[in-house]
Amino acid sequence: MNKYSSITFDSREVTPGALFFCKGEGFKKEYLESAIEKGAAAYVSEKDYNVGIPCILVDDIRDAMAEMADEFYGHAWQSFPLIGITGSKGKSTTLYFIKAAFEAEGKRIGYLSTIDTYDGIDFFESHLTTPEALVLHRHFANARKAGLDAFVMEVSSQALKYKRTDRVIFDIGLFLNFGKDHIGKGEHESEEDYFKSKLKLMSQCKASIINKESARADEIIAAAKASPVCEEIIAFSEKDTPVEYPIGIPGSFNRENALAAVLVLRKLGISEESIKKALLETKVPGRMEVFKSDARDVICISDYAHSTLSFEKLFAAVKEDYPDYRIEILFGCPGGKGLSRREDLPKAAAKYVDFAWITEEDPGLESAEEICRVIKENLDKLGVENRVIVDRSEAIKTSIEEAKPGTVIVMTGKGREEYMHRGNEFPAWPSEVSQIERYLK
Repeated sequence: MNKYSSITFDSREVTPGALFFCKGEGFKKEYLESAIEKGAAAYVSEKDYNVGIPCILVDDIRDAMAEMADEFYGHAWQSFPLIGITGSKGKSTTLYFIKAAFEAEGKRIGYLSTIDTYDGIDFFESHLTTPEALVLHRHFANARKAGLDAFVMEVSSQALKYKRTDRVIFDIGLFLNFGKDHIGKGEHESEEDYFKSKLKLMSQCKASIINKESARADEIIAAAKASPVCEEIIAFSEKDTPVEYPIGIPGSFNRENALAAVLVLRKLGISEESIKKALLETKVPGRMEVFKSDARDVICISDYAHSTLSFEKLFAAVKEDYPDYRIEILFGCPGGKGLSRREDLPKAAAKYVDFAWITEEDPGLESAEEICRVIKENLDKLGVENRVIVDRSEAIKTSIEEAKPGTVIVMTGKGREEYMHRGNEFPAWPSEVSQIERYLK
């Protein structure tokens, strides 16, 4: 493996002497030809394209990517404590608690989150929760080179299903909760497939920390016990052992995330002083961010919630915190993934909201208008008053301008993201938070 200058599946990244991987259902021979033009020395594929450079023929390209990336970067993940976090909600918040405590301790930690990525060398806004194996191991190599003290990452169900984290053993694995999500074409064929994919993390952890209040907790714990690498299982419950320190992020559901983070931090030897500071001062971009116009008595809450479980927990907390307010939601559903959300999210919202603003949310290759139409149809069936404004910026502006005193508008899905996925592009878009700050006077 060391004879190659680099490894990649993106023909745009190929440098002379690179090993190129032919991956994906949409792979085209022209990508390989482009890689060869840029100097690829060989390629890995499930099919021999007979293109004049050596072919490493494999039965499973994803298995090959995980194994060869690990070898190419010299098992870099073994160079520091590695923490993996999975669950249907709370991964980013828990990660940020851990990150903040390490920094309060004067230690440097790398992280891969839904929000952003830092590996000691590169820092950027994330477009993917858990990257492909070739990219993942490059991040590990950067973290080793930078001499980071630890690395924490969100581990998505897609990453586990498609072997992006294969060949990696986590020092600590967190399973926060489980709820229905990511069901549909190109993701998970069923709720059972989604659950089994997430469960896979438990087979790759030396220590497993599991929320025993989660749905299907018994099965999660059993999977950890069955793992040949598992040395310790900690089953926790916020009901049994509440966090003794104040938490700076609103929302009762964040107590579970905080407790999970505390258990990880104590296991890694982080001081109680740093843990306390982190829990109080951590602010997660786009997570339960609250903005208020005292003059108008209108509140806007921005949160990345996008699954049934996250909706349930978010709106239950809003109802608890603002019992006398009119609750409105501004939301959409993404294109090409989580197709069941278009029915499930309206059902979850209908239990709590008085009005719904329906708008775009990263439509990708699908029609934003059509996605909004389906959401509206489902809200209509549930008797929820609603209005469609496809352009999200216009929807944000209108919802705030028309809000009556005593209204909470909960905007979900985008938070501080500064792009909108349209077609195959990610054009710049003013973040939801920046627009709330602009219009909420």
